[in-house]
Amino acid sequence: MERALARILAIGGGSAALLVGLVGFAHTSAGRPLLGAVTRMAHGGCPFGYDKPMSPEQRERARANFASKHRGERPANSRPALGFALDHTTRAEIVAHFAAHGISCTQGKGLSDLTCNGVPSSALPGTPEPAPTRNLWLTFGTRRQLLSVIAMSRAPEPEAISAAFISLRAEVDHEAGAVTETHGNADPHALAQGALHQASAEFRFTDYYALQRATNLTKDFVLTEEYRSLAD
Repeated sequence: MERALARILAIGGGSAALLVGLVGFAHTSAGRPLLGAVTRMAHGGCPFGYDKPMSPEQRERARANFASKHRGERPANSRPALGFALDHTTRAEIVAHFAAHGISCTQGKGLSDLTCNGVPSSALPGTPEPAPTRNLWLTFGTRRQLLSVIAMSRAPEPEAISAAFISLRAEVDHEAGAVTETHGNADPHALAQGALHQASAEFRFTDYYALQRATNLTKDFVLTEEYRSLAD
């Protein structure tokens, strides 16, 4: 199940938050058919269509559609995105940055344009608290500028995920503006209570969206992060 989730996240990075929720539903009696479909994704194509190739123009339209549903009421003070500048940092700059740290990125699929695996916090200047190694899925627009960053990190115990979540939430709250909505308890003891115990922090602005979520997936703990530029 955990391998299937990782596969889905790689295919459809922009749907990370939704997919974690779907996995939770899949563990209920009503969601048993979905559980089978999710498991099969580990070996086949995505039935939601997130693995279909997308052009930069399509990604721009996807950004506009996402913005229409998730926009807040005021602009962000700044738009933290793991040290990269949304709407400014280019694909070539990111590839060169990671290459200088010995990290190779590959062409993404569907909603993800570039995949960079095994990224340590030391290669991300915008991370206030060391976190477990991240896998990144990045998308770019028509000018090859960065539109969004999706990150996932895993750890066998809750402490590292809890500490990273709390630190990242505080950073975005300080840099961008007050958190819009929170759910759950990020304390490691709370996360460890059982499968799918979770904490989340969502930030909505007119020009920026961020979501951080810590989840207990039974065998390990996962931190997912989203940082998005919203279309004007």
